[in-house]
Amino acid sequence: MTAPRFTVVHPADRRTYWIGGQRQSLIIEAAETADRYALSHSTIAVGGGAAEHSHSREAEAFYVIAGTLRFSLEGETVVLGKGALLHAEPGLKYSFEALGPEAAEVLILYAPAGLERFIAEAGIADPADPAQAPQACARSIDDAGQVFAAAPAYGVRYTAAAKR
Repeated sequence: MTAPRFTVVHPADRRTYWIGGQRQSLIIEAAETADRYALSHSTIAVGGGAAEHSHSREAEAFYVIAGTLRFSLEGETVVLGKGALLHAEPGLKYSFEALGPEAAEVLILYAPAGLERFIAEAGIADPADPAQAPQACARSIDDAGQVFAAAPAYGVRYTAAAKR
């Protein structure tokens, strides 16, 4: 696959999904980067985040734009505020939570690309009407079983405790 020499993505061109209470806007995907990386913008409500899991394929980088995130990384706790970056290698078990007092906004880089397909498959499309976003958010939490079911095909492994 050959990527174009440059790509411009406007906000209106992004695909956006709710997954596990997070609003994930896919900024650039595999098709635009020859599978080298993907980038998303995630908004995470206070108390929201991701249950303990690991990725077998992707390294991830989390850059905090706003808010505060607490990561648990194989027993170690790290708190990230605005401007902080966390790089996680494949195979690392971790979870994270937005601490508040405001929602966290994070840029997440996945390398290589591919995890954005998981977000699209397991997520719920962001509704065109912003007034319906709270219902989509709630459904994305209630439908966690859908996320856990889709995860293995993308090399994502949730711990047994996370699935309860």
